[in-house]
Amino acid sequence: MTAHVSAKSGFGWDTGAAASWSVILWLLWIALLAAGLYGVALRFTYGHQLAGYGSYVPWGLWIGLYFLAIGMSGGAFVLGAVGYILDLPGFGKRSELRLAIVLSVAALIPAFIGVALDLGHTWRLFSILTSPTFTSMMAFNAWMYNIFLVVAAVCWLLSFARDSLWLKPLLVLGAFMSVLFPSQSGVFFEAVRTNDFWHSPILSVLFLASAIALGGAGLLLVRALIGPERGGEEVEAETARSLNLLRIVVIVAIVVYEVFEFAEYSIAFWSPGAHSPNVVFLLFGDYWPVFWLLHILLGVIVPLVLLLTASKGLWALGAFLAVVGFAAARMTVLVPGQIAGQIPGLQAAFQDVRLAYHYSPTAMEYLVGCFMVAVGTALLYVGIKLNRLLAQRAGLSV
Repeated sequence: MTAHVSAKSGFGWDTGAAASWSVILWLLWIALLAAGLYGVALRFTYGHQLAGYGSYVPWGLWIGLYFLAIGMSGGAFVLGAVGYILDLPGFGKRSELRLAIVLSVAALIPAFIGVALDLGHTWRLFSILTSPTFTSMMAFNAWMYNIFLVVAAVCWLLSFARDSLWLKPLLVLGAFMSVLFPSQSGVFFEAVRTNDFWHSPILSVLFLASAIALGGAGLLLVRALIGPERGGEEVEAETARSLNLLRIVVIVAIVVYEVFEFAEYSIAFWSPGAHSPNVVFLLFGDYWPVFWLLHILLGVIVPLVLLLTASKGLWALGAFLAVVGFAAARMTVLVPGQIAGQIPGLQAAFQDVRLAYHYSPTAMEYLVGCFMVAVGTALLYVGIKLNRLLAQRAGLSV
């Protein structure tokens, strides 16, 4: 979907090319929504029977997409807020700030959908808000996300006011909470002391680095699709500087992530006398295609090559592949941490399809994932339209 088509976008597309992409994206979104609605219907008709997870591996694709969306939400808001406060190129205008806020919220809502559908009793989702136990990391995160939504909504509304003393202080608060999003996601795993694969202080840093990369990649993609604001050479030059800044942010964040990831797995694998079945399963076992092909090759090497070129169109493709790669990276953390039994002999004690230490997403899970993507894309589209409509009514720059 494209919310605006200029005569020539910052990625070198003329009006005809942009119109063709608009039709393709609309058709793709309709297909995603139709497939997603079918998946949701299957989920409510058959419950969890068609899912690939079970009692020993209870978290699957939807939780992986949840952590991915949380990271993009936090990263987009941090980049938008900090860029606006520091008046960085391509971030100093309130229209650019509003775009970052809309992307952040559009990523966060599908994350809630994924968690809700993963629950056995979806309607019990609100119990964590009505009767929370704040010593629980889940309760803490749920309340933090909802408070952030309020802060983000207020910041979005204040961005339409010509003079507001509260905007920047609230942006600082929102940015602080956004940094907590991915960090707390890492702590969520680190707190499981009985799981050696997850119990590592590096996870929170990994999740934070990936959030910055996801936020930058998301903003790069969105700006590729909607094009720059109308203006002369000065506006086009500012757009080019902002795209280059986002490109650098994504490159640096990916490199930082890989440095820490190498430290994590190299220490676990090469420590004298140490043996980690989770790491062996990830690097050389059943999950090696997800790690080496989807995450490292498609999500790291190819995006870095594309982002290092001079073609802005290839930057957009690289940003998209980086998002796909980090989706795989979330699964490389989530699944291997569940495949090694904590009680020796337990798997052999009881035999059932739901009592096994392996997991592969099913068609129903992928279809629901399509629904999450379709909802997030629709929210982003509506948000961009509202940004333009309300800005025009207020007599502001769109």
